[in-house]
Amino acid sequence: MELTLLGTGCPKVDYRRFGPSNLITSKKTKILVDCGSGVTQRLDQAKISTADIDALFLTHLHSDHVVDLYQLIISSWHSYRVNPWKIFGPKGTKKFVSKIMDAWKDERNLRIKYESRASIQAFKPIIKEFNSFGNIKIKDINVQYFEVDHKPVKHAFGFNFLYKKKKLTISGDTRPCENLMKHAQKADVLLHEVFIDGEFKETTKMRTKKTLHNVRNYHTPSTIVGKVAKLTRCKKLVLTHLVPTKFNENKLKKTVKFDFGKNPIIGNDLMKIRI
Repeated sequence: MELTLLGTGCPKVDYRRFGPSNLITSKKTKILVDCGSGVTQRLDQAKISTADIDALFLTHLHSDHVVDLYQLIISSWHSYRVNPWKIFGPKGTKKFVSKIMDAWKDERNLRIKYESRASIQAFKPIIKEFNSFGNIKIKDINVQYFEVDHKPVKHAFGFNFLYKKKKLTISGDTRPCENLMKHAQKADVLLHEVFIDGEFKETTKMRTKKTLHNVRNYHTPSTIVGKVAKLTRCKKLVLTHLVPTKFNENKLKKTVKFDFGKNPIIGNDLMKIRI
């Protein structure tokens, strides 16, 4: 099993770190997690066709994680996708996808009529919404989904990807969360989001003290993420969804290592990790 970090950024634009998205592959399977800004470009760089992705899993419905959903769908049609998209996500996913498809309905119908392509199955997504916990088999990879804590977001999820005897845990967006630590036990790789303490400066208007407190409060701070990883007993910790995207890398490594006991891997777009 292999993990490819397609986007390691956050809502603030950074050409080096695109919006949150990850690709999990095995010999038979290609699974996409989230579809943040630039996902199709990164897939192309990774030499993966959108026509060949077996399933899309959404951690939650924040815009930075789903903003390129329609681009993903329309580009797969242009790449000759012949199968419906399988989309798995939290409560509200069906409504969200329906609205996105409806917004582009007229333009899409014009393309379908004029371009006369062989299949329109890419435009007929099959959507399933999560309960609080469950398992979904995608070919040779078993996916476990479980709730994490990203309040005030009502429905947010992390995932375990199980392949043979290997385990990859993806935290999704979450504050320190006991349920995540429970399900991430002894992961070969824990891919965890992080809010990097000390890198934001308070301003009088757009970045007030309250703003910084609230953003930090529903993510996992760099001063805590190492403790979380230590409690999971994971073999490797990879940091992603880096908030902010510009930071002192050596300081971050040192802070996290102090609690984790090992150097974390700071994720970069298109980084590949064998599991």
